[in-house]
Amino acid sequence: MKKKLFYELNVIISLFILFKKSKLITMNWIFYFIWVIAFILGVIVAYFVPESTLPINAKFIFVGFWGAALGAVLVTILSKKETNLSDPFNFPKPETELIPIVPRVEAPPVIESPIQQKKTVNTVIDSLIFPTEAWNHFCRKVLKNRPFYEAIDSLASCLPQMFQNASGILYMYSGEQTELHKIIRFGKNVIGDDVITPAECASFHIGDIVVTDFSNELLSPGCTHLHHRPKGFSFCAPLEAAEEHFGILTLQVDEIPQGETPEFWKVKLSVVTATLGLYVANQNLNLKFQEHSIRDTLTGVFNRRYMEESLQREVASANRHRTPIGVIMIYPDQVKSILEARGRHAVEQLLWELGQRIPKYIRTEDIPCRYEGETFCIILPGADLYISQDRAEKIRREIEGLEISYGNILLSTTLSIGIATMPQNANTAQGLIGDSLTALHTAIKDGKNRVVVAPMEYR
Repeated sequence: MKKKLFYELNVIISLFILFKKSKLITMNWIFYFIWVIAFILGVIVAYFVPESTLPINAKFIFVGFWGAALGAVLVTILSKKETNLSDPFNFPKPETELIPIVPRVEAPPVIESPIQQKKTVNTVIDSLIFPTEAWNHFCRKVLKNRPFYEAIDSLASCLPQMFQNASGILYMYSGEQTELHKIIRFGKNVIGDDVITPAECASFHIGDIVVTDFSNELLSPGCTHLHHRPKGFSFCAPLEAAEEHFGILTLQVDEIPQGETPEFWKVKLSVVTATLGLYVANQNLNLKFQEHSIRDTLTGVFNRRYMEESLQREVASANRHRTPIGVIMIYPDQVKSILEARGRHAVEQLLWELGQRIPKYIRTEDIPCRYEGETFCIILPGADLYISQDRAEKIRREIEGLEISYGNILLSTTLSIGIATMPQNANTAQGLIGDSLTALHTAIKDGKNRVVVAPMEYR
């Protein structure tokens, strides 16, 4: 019996060696001991079965089949877990290994520090010409809405620094929109006349900056006003804003400074003209606003508020310098009859004509105003009684012979005029207005179409 047991143990050891050498055991020790215990249990069962029931030869066959069956089950289980188990028996590694493919990663862009960026910008700016101090001085004048002459003086000192070695002229309209007059000139060369017409500049027609390279023989210059020095490069830029054309800025340079280009000069020129154009447009709007605030909208002469302020100012000056002042009040005699026969629009046409003509019959320093309703007032600084009366008579005669076209009819009127002077009548603005109105009412009452002087006060 001992021989049988010894033989069965030899079978177990032989199977272990067989599994190890055949590399079928790729498992850890826990799986191996489970297999051994199951095999031993089978051997014990075969050992205690009596030989009468199971002969010895049949026991050997049973143990063999039992071990083979356990081995097949164990190999099947371990083959499914092979990828997740470690190598407890230190099997040799294969001679080749898999090398993972690493995706190509682009190097991140180099981000410059603020100091490096500033150095880069400064390097670019240093190669260009832009006088920041002079330009900022001009911009401050513009932003503070300083008077036109101050802004232009600042621009005149900035342009030679901004466009080095260049000569230039700023043209702007003066009065009528048919001629452009020189406002400022800079540079050592004469490049154009003092007065040109808009049609002589191509920038006026296309509404954009025109650059001319005179070295190109095939080029036909479009700006004929540059006939004084057709050499190098010329730049003409329209001065525009708010859909209005104010003038032209033109430049000429024999050679662009080193480090700059015609394109950069075009950019600088556009900055200058855009800024100046907006400034001029704003100045025009301010003037229009002031005109509307002190002008009568119907007749175009000064309104009552401006008249009262002006008279106060002139009276103070006259008292200080001992000079006279004359005040004339005017009323058109036919207003009532025209209103009844032709309506209010005809009266407004009459008043508009008077507002256009009365300023032509007085001095430049005199102040024509609409006092109220149909009544006009004229302030005559420095005018004594004789000058004031002569002026009033001239106005009365001129208007008496005036015929105003209104549709298919003619309107006409005579004038009743009252005069008061300082110091003969009053020494205050309110006193002069009151005395002149009293004289006007007397002229209307006495038969109209006449000039009446306020009676002098006896002191």
